[in-house]
Amino acid sequence: MTPSIAARRPYAYGLTLILVALVISPALRDPPVDSFPLSDYPMFSHGRPSPEMTLTHAHGVSEDGARQALSPLVSSGNREVLQSMMTIGNEVHAGRSVPFCREVAQRVAAEPDLAHIAYVELLTSTFDSIAYFEEGPEPLHRELHHRCRVER
Repeated sequence: MTPSIAARRPYAYGLTLILVALVISPALRDPPVDSFPLSDYPMFSHGRPSPEMTLTHAHGVSEDGARQALSPLVSSGNREVLQSMMTIGNEVHAGRSVPFCREVAQRVAAEPDLAHIAYVELLTSTFDSIAYFEEGPEPLHRELHHRCRVER
């Protein structure tokens, strides 16, 4: 004989309470832990330890010294911004700045819109991410890894 619905009801309520407690439990931890099944998205809800960001990147420089950030396609041969950043960083930090700079300079030379660019610079710059948007894009610190001429 099967138990009646009324007899199974306490088990159903008990199981429901246990499942609800498991779902809510991550929010009750101290400190909160980003976990399944409930995420409190700590990357957005907690402050960053520092507003500084360090980035290895490529710039084009004209004869008069005006700087221009190079697009991901020109600076690394890739359209994806994050992949481009990683490619530049990997090449520079692996000690291949000289050949990589020449490779970027060849791509600059092939672009008619970049005819005003005379040099390519591979740089590591540290930015204050708040000041970047409020005051302008000048870095707090800039380290030049290599500079090469664009041959046309």
